[in-house]
Amino acid sequence: MDTDTLKRRLRGTLITSFDPGFGADSDALIWNGRKPLRRARLIVRAASAADVQEAVRFAAAHGLTVSPRGGGHHFTGIAARADMVIDLGALDALQVDAAAQTARVEPSVTNARMAAALDAQGLAFPLGHCGSVPMSGYLLGGGVGWNGGAWGFACGRVTAVEIVLADGRLVTATATENADLFWAARGAGPGFFGIVTAYHLRLAPAAGAIRTVIRVYPPAAVDAVSAWAEAVMAKAPASVEFTAKIAGTPGGPVVAAIATVFAADETEASSIHDALSDGAPEALQVIGPLAMPFPALYEATDPSVPVGRRYRVESVWSDATLGTLLGRAVQGMALAPSTESFAVITLRPRAAPLPEGAALSRDGRIFGVVYGIWTEAEDDDRNAAWLHGLIDGLAPHCTGSYAGLADLDRPGPRLPTHAPDAALRLAALRARFDPAGLFGGGRAAAPIAAE
Repeated sequence: MDTDTLKRRLRGTLITSFDPGFGADSDALIWNGRKPLRRARLIVRAASAADVQEAVRFAAAHGLTVSPRGGGHHFTGIAARADMVIDLGALDALQVDAAAQTARVEPSVTNARMAAALDAQGLAFPLGHCGSVPMSGYLLGGGVGWNGGAWGFACGRVTAVEIVLADGRLVTATATENADLFWAARGAGPGFFGIVTAYHLRLAPAAGAIRTVIRVYPPAAVDAVSAWAEAVMAKAPASVEFTAKIAGTPGGPVVAAIATVFAADETEASSIHDALSDGAPEALQVIGPLAMPFPALYEATDPSVPVGRRYRVESVWSDATLGTLLGRAVQGMALAPSTESFAVITLRPRAAPLPEGAALSRDGRIFGVVYGIWTEAEDDDRNAAWLHGLIDGLAPHCTGSYAGLADLDRPGPRLPTHAPDAALRLAALRARFDPAGLFGGGRAAAPIAAE
């Protein structure tokens, strides 16, 4: 079989390394402005699940490694680190059954599009915090999303997955059918050993009112802010999302305490915010309450992660107090080489537990993410060293990292993304379902006929 044969069998498009513009096409696979040094040799723009099957069979027959690409948002650029990239961008079907409160969603449907479709039906889902990120990697990583305290992790609302395996078969996995695959698809993250072509989801009724209040503080107020947040969040309903964002400015970092309430109605939202304000330290600025439907949430968060910048990102789970992590994060942010970098520390003392029967196996009362953001390639090493130094300072107080936002490129020891038993089970399942390492990426491959 040669590449011409594969082209004829596809409804979509095959791009080879010999085609004009291949370098630009390869770089476009990755959202991060910091592109991987290695490029794929083949890009399959699949038009259907059948195209995915054809591409996987071709790769298996020719000793090629394979990586699926949903939106290319994982900050390590893992979507392009294989001989063949299968671009799922055209798999974007979305069907919502409002009466049953369920949905079938294909991998390239974005958080923003999903939010708009659900809102029109009075429904909701714990969608991710970045509107342009698609369901593909977001759900595979486990899904730390909006109102996760009440709605839970997104993968806990996945009821079935349609998966193309390393042998090219298309199977459906549920809690009772192909249960091992179903377990792995809910939280394995980038190491999953198959290509998900559709998710089936259980939805929730939409919040009647979403309201946000932002209080801005200087770094010196960290202890007071932490004590206040711990006190009010211990009593707040799980539908309150409290995040401290540490942003760089030319004059040093500032801390924005952001409380977003997902309530049944305006009256309940006002009542909850009144309770949250009890004992709040005096702020430099108070903004809100602001009406924040999902489009407004994405309008507020997306500008923090501009397209085209160079990124390196790491996340942490912790059961420490907010003050322990927030104080160290503020100290670390003061040393950031770029004022575009920022960190978010979310306090979630009453959040929903980990879903049962899922590979997702790390969580904590605190979830933190540090975003290193800069513009020039010559600053890569400096920003990486800063990020890793900040994480090293937090690590003694942390229990792990989140697979969807883990710095998989970091050399040496790093925080684990899965509990030990889950990691062992994933390794065993990978050996069973992908014994040749088709989805492993990075290993040498035999020449293909067109070369």
